[in-house]
Amino acid sequence: MNEDKVQEKFLQAFLTPEFYPHKTGKIERTETHTAWVFLTGNRAYKIKKPVNFGFLDFSTLEKRRKFCNKELKLNSELSDIYLKVEAVSLDQSGNLHLGEREGNEVIEYALVMKEIPQESMMSNLLKTSAIDYGLISKLAKKIAEFHKQAAVSKEITAEGAFENVKFNWEENFAQTENVKDITISSDDYNFIKEKIEKFLKENETLFREREAGGKIKYCHGDLHSGNIFVPDGEILIFDRIEFNLRFACSDIAADLAFMTMDLDFHGKRNLSDFLLDSYLNETDDYGLLRFHDFFRCYRAYVRGKVIGFQLGQNPKNPDEIKQKAKAYFDLAKLYAYTLFAKPSLTVFYGLPGTGKSLMASRTRDWSNAVHIRSDLVRRVIAGASLDEHHYASFGKDLYSPKLSKQVYESMKDSAPKYLSNAQSLILDATYSKKAAREELYDAVKPLGANVNFICCKADDNQVKVWIEERKNKDMQSDATWETYLKMKEVFEEGNTFDYFVLKTGRTPEEMDADVHAFIEKT
Repeated sequence: MNEDKVQEKFLQAFLTPEFYPHKTGKIERTETHTAWVFLTGNRAYKIKKPVNFGFLDFSTLEKRRKFCNKELKLNSELSDIYLKVEAVSLDQSGNLHLGEREGNEVIEYALVMKEIPQESMMSNLLKTSAIDYGLISKLAKKIAEFHKQAAVSKEITAEGAFENVKFNWEENFAQTENVKDITISSDDYNFIKEKIEKFLKENETLFREREAGGKIKYCHGDLHSGNIFVPDGEILIFDRIEFNLRFACSDIAADLAFMTMDLDFHGKRNLSDFLLDSYLNETDDYGLLRFHDFFRCYRAYVRGKVIGFQLGQNPKNPDEIKQKAKAYFDLAKLYAYTLFAKPSLTVFYGLPGTGKSLMASRTRDWSNAVHIRSDLVRRVIAGASLDEHHYASFGKDLYSPKLSKQVYESMKDSAPKYLSNAQSLILDATYSKKAAREELYDAVKPLGANVNFICCKADDNQVKVWIEERKNKDMQSDATWETYLKMKEVFEEGNTFDYFVLKTGRTPEEMDADVHAFIEKT
């Protein structure tokens, strides 16, 4: 039987319920450019295609067996989805069987996995806003723990070293040269290329320091929401790269950057910033901030490039593909733009309900600064749930003077760590005490960063409406109208340094323009 007929026969066998040693539901077949996957109801079977793309070679049975076993081993370190590698054998009568049998010829290998409902894939849940801060906190801990125990060796370091980082970018630019003005404009292509080449030239020493410090590890390599299941709040990471060390071995900063970039792409920048800050709290690896946008740019550029490849396959929806690829390239441009921007601290402060978080998030979106919100810091310090209200009397429980002091001390400690690693930061908090503002200013000003304090103010009647409206929209905000009135009595106005009073309640465009103008002056 020739090879094509054998392949056709075993693919058909996987669609037959009787082929399996267990009960099946409706059997579904999906495929990528490298594998076929059969979903049977409680088990999933993944078969590698006999392909050779240069960077990936599954062209022989022995290679497919080798990489099936490697995928099983590597991914078992992250979740219990992967169960075993199963042979597909052919008997003398031409019948196919799962498993090796005496006298049978092994013709293929399949990875056997638990089948997890597709609706629990993180990328699907992000579309329905089903991913919350609590889940992101768990994900940050899981990624941090994985990176702590990930393998390190001379071979791994060599694969993720500066030379290969540089080569990967050269490959990116070469492979997108022919799509200029199709999925990426010539201007954007040239802009990103210029910024990346400059960053590589000026920061080789820092790359080498990361290498010497053991930060190059056998990472996941493809860490994004499409490779994470979240059934009932459990985090199951899968599809770790096994086929090419150059893609899997990298600075841990590059691995984390894929996840934060993916959240940005899904319009969840708030979750992206929280994931980054939570990860840093777990690892204390603030040095990765110097490379965060560099690697986010890389991840976004690669996604734009790969999606653009589909245009050469005569797709039915070329405009949709172009639009999606362009969206990734637009992200890459934003990250590239901030690689050489002078780091800045922008503090949005003022009474509860005056629009601080709104303006902080809007400023974050155009400035690419990391947004840290005191409401979340408070919950993390207190060990309280992140996604529900914690109402309390003024100055009590979660809002006691002792805990509030810890919150402001935490933000004051975090700010220099971000700024000294060239990462701009936005802090969003009431800062009712003048002394707390002065202490923060004194802590960061010697670093040479631009420092912008913006006091948000709104009419009482407007604030009352906003506080009522956000009860069911913003689960991290606990201020009531009564809290606002009491806080107004003790709020300390003025600073010894320049600051800007932002009148909120106007159109977003008007407020953005005022913030732009003030920040650009500093």
